[in-house]
Amino acid sequence: MIAPGIRIVEPYPALYLEEEDAVVIADIHLGYEEAMARQGVYLPRLQYDKISIIIKKLLETTQASKLVIAGDIKHEFSRLLKQEKLEVAKLLHDAYRAGYKEVIVVRGNHDNFIGPLIENLGGKFVEDLDTSTALITHGHKDIECGGKPIIMGHEHPALQVSIGGAKTKFPVFLIVPLEECGTAIVLPASGAYQVGNNITLEQENYLSPIIRKRAVLEEAKPIIIDEDEGLMPLPPLGDLRTVLAI
Repeated sequence: MIAPGIRIVEPYPALYLEEEDAVVIADIHLGYEEAMARQGVYLPRLQYDKISIIIKKLLETTQASKLVIAGDIKHEFSRLLKQEKLEVAKLLHDAYRAGYKEVIVVRGNHDNFIGPLIENLGGKFVEDLDTSTALITHGHKDIECGGKPIIMGHEHPALQVSIGGAKTKFPVFLIVPLEECGTAIVLPASGAYQVGNNITLEQENYLSPIIRKRAVLEEAKPIIIDEDEGLMPLPPLGDLRTVLAI
């Protein structure tokens, strides 16, 4: 358990909330390949295949009744791309067919124009999700402090290790104490192409106002998530500055 009633679903970039019987993931960024193709960069369409496998494995592992996506189910800001529309619809259809009873999408900063489609497909589209266990938000906007942990995405946290001049990057969960606000649990991105942003000790390097304004980064603890090795909890960032590229 990383907080009461909250555990990481090893080896996936996901949390399980016991009381809500829900798995939580973030930052899928469906449609990324089409968005990049419009900029002249052509990538294999890997995003959907990866997330489809993850949501099915999560259900097999936890038997959860709810799937919660903590923002950025899609990628493009300014429009609803054809790939986004098709793959978001397919994702909800596949989730229900796999056995989830409810799919809830928390609005992320990329999730423009997608709410009506999600609701027409039987999902819920919400600004934030306040549960008995935690407040689930995307992280791109500031929120009122409360007594419960904040579960968020947006940062795509990753840890870059520098050993002998060679650098390796690992996606991480980041457990962040917040001044006067308890704790934030930052999820790694689920998208195949969202390899992660390096976590640092510099407040201004973070995207979320929650982290920029309130994080006690010296005490923030990364937990590496690796498909082969599983979970690797590390000491606080303040103790890692000499061995990590932070």
